[in-house]
Amino acid sequence: MPMRLFALLLTLIFTHASAQLPTPKPKSAIGARHPSISPSGKEIVFVYRGDIWKSNIDGKEARPITFHLDYDGYPIFSPDGNWVAFGSKRYGNFDIFVIPSKGGTPRRLTWHSGHEIPFGWSPDGKKIAFGTRRNRPTYDIMTVDVASLRSKTICEDYATLRYPRWAPDGKKMVYTRYGMPWYRARYRGSAAAQVWIYDLETKKRNKLLGDERQYLYSQFMPEGKEVLIVTTAEPTPTLAKIDEQPTAVPNSSKMTPNLWVSDLEGKLKQVTHFKTDSVRYPSIASKTGDIVFEYDDGIWILNRNSKAPKKIELLINSDVKRNVNEYSKATSGTTEAEPSPDGKTILFGLKGDIWTVKIGKSKGIEKELDEIATQHTTWAGEDSDFSWSKDGKKFYFTSDREGNTRIYEYDLVKRTQNPLWKREENIVRLRVSPDGKKLFFWVAGPEGGLHSLNLEDKKVLRIFKLPGIHMRGRGGIDYEWSPDSKWIAYTTRTGSSSYNIWIIPTEGGKAVNITRLSAFHSQPIWSPDGKYLYFQSNRSGEGLYRVSLQPDKFRNTDVDQKYVKPSKTPEVKIDFNNISSRIQKISSTNPSSDLTMTSDGRIYFLSGGNVYRSSHDGKEVKKMNDDGGRVALRVLPNGRSATFMKSGKMYLMKLDNGSAAQITFSANIVNDITSKRTAAFYQFWKTYHHRFYDGNFHGRDWTALRNKYLKRISSVDTNDEFATLLQMMVGELDASHTELSPIPPSTSQRKTPHLGFKIDYSHSGIGIKVKNVPNGAPGSFEKTQIKPGEYILQIDGKDVLSDELLFKFITQKPNVLTKFTVNSKPSKEGSRVVTYKLISESEWRKLRYQETTQELRRRVEESTSGKVGYLHISAMGSSDQAKFEKEVYEYIQGKNAMIFDVRFNNGGNISDTLIDWLERKPHGIYKSRDREPELAPSRAWNKPIVVLMNEHSYSNGEMFPYAMRQRGLAKLVGMPTPGYVIWTSGFTLTDGTKARIPGRGVFRMDGTNMENNGEKPDFQLWVTPEQWLKGEDPQLEKAISLLVKKSASSLQ
Repeated sequence: MPMRLFALLLTLIFTHASAQLPTPKPKSAIGARHPSISPSGKEIVFVYRGDIWKSNIDGKEARPITFHLDYDGYPIFSPDGNWVAFGSKRYGNFDIFVIPSKGGTPRRLTWHSGHEIPFGWSPDGKKIAFGTRRNRPTYDIMTVDVASLRSKTICEDYATLRYPRWAPDGKKMVYTRYGMPWYRARYRGSAAAQVWIYDLETKKRNKLLGDERQYLYSQFMPEGKEVLIVTTAEPTPTLAKIDEQPTAVPNSSKMTPNLWVSDLEGKLKQVTHFKTDSVRYPSIASKTGDIVFEYDDGIWILNRNSKAPKKIELLINSDVKRNVNEYSKATSGTTEAEPSPDGKTILFGLKGDIWTVKIGKSKGIEKELDEIATQHTTWAGEDSDFSWSKDGKKFYFTSDREGNTRIYEYDLVKRTQNPLWKREENIVRLRVSPDGKKLFFWVAGPEGGLHSLNLEDKKVLRIFKLPGIHMRGRGGIDYEWSPDSKWIAYTTRTGSSSYNIWIIPTEGGKAVNITRLSAFHSQPIWSPDGKYLYFQSNRSGEGLYRVSLQPDKFRNTDVDQKYVKPSKTPEVKIDFNNISSRIQKISSTNPSSDLTMTSDGRIYFLSGGNVYRSSHDGKEVKKMNDDGGRVALRVLPNGRSATFMKSGKMYLMKLDNGSAAQITFSANIVNDITSKRTAAFYQFWKTYHHRFYDGNFHGRDWTALRNKYLKRISSVDTNDEFATLLQMMVGELDASHTELSPIPPSTSQRKTPHLGFKIDYSHSGIGIKVKNVPNGAPGSFEKTQIKPGEYILQIDGKDVLSDELLFKFITQKPNVLTKFTVNSKPSKEGSRVVTYKLISESEWRKLRYQETTQELRRRVEESTSGKVGYLHISAMGSSDQAKFEKEVYEYIQGKNAMIFDVRFNNGGNISDTLIDWLERKPHGIYKSRDREPELAPSRAWNKPIVVLMNEHSYSNGEMFPYAMRQRGLAKLVGMPTPGYVIWTSGFTLTDGTKARIPGRGVFRMDGTNMENNGEKPDFQLWVTPEQWLKGEDPQLEKAISLLVKKSASSLQ
């Protein structure tokens, strides 16, 4: 071989061997959050995909400085730029950590099980400030020494305290008091965030900003003469009156939350002028005055000497922290199950997809093959509500894979699926008609109702109009065809608490209410002979009922009527004249679900999770099992067996003797996390799209918001980030009751117990100084007494200080008797040992609540010589109703007036009931011999009432004072309520995220919306933080003065 050719060959070989993959291009960090700029203004840290990242100010060379499966957020640079403090959920709740800004091992600073997030470093870099609620109901601003971990309380309040940050000279601290969450930056009302300044030397505080608009993210500018905040200049309109629709929200820099600065006198100046999205989480470089902040889907910077902010193009290369696909095998967990027409195969729902498996298994080695379930759908969202075709070769189902819930046809032979419904309305309760030629279903929306779809020509017929969502009892519910398919019986709500059964021709026409009673009726089924309609009801006590479709020829009790199995399909004839008078209760056994009648006249249903069999006349009812927990009963066409589910497993049951055998399966599951989250995103959007109480979405473009936030889903890695993404999207509606709860973190922490006394953090020596001990706490009892001012020197023989390690110790210790070494001085000499069990946080909260309400009641009765009663209503739940009924009719005895206090009420749903009780007026007097006269009816009340309310009275706790005044029952004293008023419900997304949705608005009699429009008092007084700390209550004093000084006639 010539040398030149040999050299060329070697060159080719080595060139090929040394070839490399092309260097990947960095991608833009869309959706980066929580920026913090270094003091020099040369670097930033931010949050992306659950980790803390750092980059130069130009956005290049970004790299993570934390890397953890759980969420890290809220980073802030130390004053020297060498450290970054951040909050992390790696131990189950937000705790404070610090890490070198160049990266390294994080150091944990807090261990309490409450959520604690760092907001500010002291100018000398020795302390970090945070807000906490370790001593409910008190909110505190605390600091932790980063070296010694010693803790200190700065100030206390009865409202939430956030964003505590030092002034540049370290002498003052600015913070945000109260406020709606950051994602409702446009909110206006009494619960809006205020800005306060606390003087660390004089211990005095003053309100800088607070006028019913949100002031968020407060922090001093570098010179200490101005405070930077995010706020709005003008309110954004939401739904005004019940018969009005607001125009679309305009793009206005005055309505949009922007950067502003305030001087120390409260004079405001707007800094940025964005017109659409909110500015979030600003951070200031202490040496340059440059500001970075969140806006839209990225991080922006406003240089000190520039008027125009610009976006920082963050470029990153990142690895994934977890496997995108997760593989598992399932043998249970079914959510739906429908046997095939021939009874040989069963369709079932599992992990949101649809599968089949043989009901009867082969014997021997082929049994293993028959166990393997076949997966037919792979959408990461929800495929459900399926029904077999009559020939068993297809099935029909609903899916949200295209945004709304639509109908699909699946061919089991061809393994193909085809959409049958492409309209935007949601579909509910899909079923195949008895002849297999049509699909029937409820269509949601204002033009909705019961529809049919012809499977041959695909024509859709609305049988009758019935607006509603057709879920949760709002709209149509059950429906069933007559044996000849000429009639449909259906259930719908016809009154505030009544559900009646109606009958209508299958092709549409006049519907007739056949039950006509304010009661609950459900599960209508026709007898196969066409003579009766059976149903469940509570009209005369819960049980099984039937109505004769033709006038009866005898009473059921007089004749033993025999059921004759029809030889052919009967023609159903109905005499609607006085049909409701022909209703008979045939059994007191109440069908809870799945009422079914076979061709031989036997009735099957579930009650209390057990299967029951009844004769056609209800005279013979048999309970077929006792183990309970059974759902989804489906009787097979042969009438000899049925399927059901229990605890996520499927069973085949013999109807002659009740024996059951499990229908086993093995399903190979592939869980794609990214697809699952995308599906959950669409599910959340779709649910609001069809169920949010205001179809105009408070003037917002809900579809545009979907598109806006969907592109940010690539920035989501943790469950917290996903819930926050959805929270940001729904937060733009500026509606209450829209909170989301992320899937809990992989690591959970024990709840920190309470010591049973309040710590005096002014003590900086050895041991813990006791500030106070509430009545009922272990330390208030004689044998286990610990007095205010005493010192706890050891716990279980371990020296303790008022530091964060104290909470690490008590959180990790077993829940057993605890030994306290106690002394009146900070010395072990002469100390004693007190032993008791630590109490829970909820027990501590209950003790503080009881102590407070008992003191308020004492003040009222003492200052009025027992003539005025007092009752605090903490919430509006069922237990609160029972408590109200027990207490109020005791406390009003002998009283001339009452004070009902709903301040700090958490809401609920019992306001209407309480109003009904309090509206009861006397109409006479009852008198027994030797007894005092009594007003009739009992518990009647016609004396003066004052309702106390404040900016912490929420939801149903706002509806109560409004209704009391509207009905002329009371005068209102206190502060305007927040306007956090919508009837709500919850739902769970396919990934496990929990969400709430407002389903019904609450409007006053004049048509005004209570949402974002709180109730105003007759007498407005505010309780300052100083008054509250001193135990003063000017609102209560005003209520007492009104009731003592004014006559009943002047108050009514």
